[in-house]
Amino acid sequence: MITKSLQEKISTARRAWKKGDDQRDAGLTKQVSGIKRFDNLVYGPAGQWNLADIYRLDNERTLPVIVNIHGGGWFYGTKETYQFYCLTLAQSGFAVVNFNYRLAPETPYPGAIQDVVRLMSWLAYNKTSYHLDLNNVYLVGDSAGGQLTEQYLAIDSNPVYRQLCGFSRPLLKIRAAALNCGVYFLPEAHFQPDDLETAYFQPALVAKYRRQLEVEKYLTTALPPIFLMTANQDFLREKTVQLDQWLNKNQIVHCFKLYGDTQQPRFHDFQINQKDQIATQCNQAEIAFFKTYLLK
Repeated sequence: MITKSLQEKISTARRAWKKGDDQRDAGLTKQVSGIKRFDNLVYGPAGQWNLADIYRLDNERTLPVIVNIHGGGWFYGTKETYQFYCLTLAQSGFAVVNFNYRLAPETPYPGAIQDVVRLMSWLAYNKTSYHLDLNNVYLVGDSAGGQLTEQYLAIDSNPVYRQLCGFSRPLLKIRAAALNCGVYFLPEAHFQPDDLETAYFQPALVAKYRRQLEVEKYLTTALPPIFLMTANQDFLREKTVQLDQWLNKNQIVHCFKLYGDTQQPRFHDFQINQKDQIATQCNQAEIAFFKTYLLK
């Protein structure tokens, strides 16, 4: 049950975040030379919330794939907000999939992760139409999208967790992933009744699905290599540090990067800003990391 107070907070946050995103992206172009867009592809039954874009070099070569899982607290965000970021990634020679998923409070847990799984299955059935190399798939997710990316990686790599969640595994191979400014270790979070996060993680659902939400327990050495990133002024920085320590303890291949310092501080999700030089450095480092694991 979502209270009127929480609904008002969500509406206020959506307006404020959208205004900030629009200011950040002002002047950027939706049409990039050499990049072909396939917009509003239907991957599921949920109308506008099950639409995807694919951006890729304007040729018919089969390209490796980056799937971007956007952030926004599980209640905000669209592929349009992330199109400029994804267009830049596409210029590096990847086909980039940028998609909507159902948002809270209209769709609480596990709606968003169900849509991620649905999108990945759709790719497996449509790879030839867009010349996608599904033997070389990479995931990138930020903030709430970082949580969804981590959860999907557990689903993909651990059959026990996959069975627990009730999903099947599509015919594709994830080679590496980037987790940017994400939120992890959810059962340890102490959400208050009107916290924005409870729009998705509603208390009754957290109790019902608690084992599914203990994602870190199901991370094994079967995971693909992970680029783990945060910023010095990221309000979720300690979550990334905690995950770095967990991955080290369990000998899971990854690298940890922290961007920004006292002279040039960087904040949560700074990497989305295509006008930021340090964001460019971060994104290029992630692309280089992905290419290290590219199977030719």
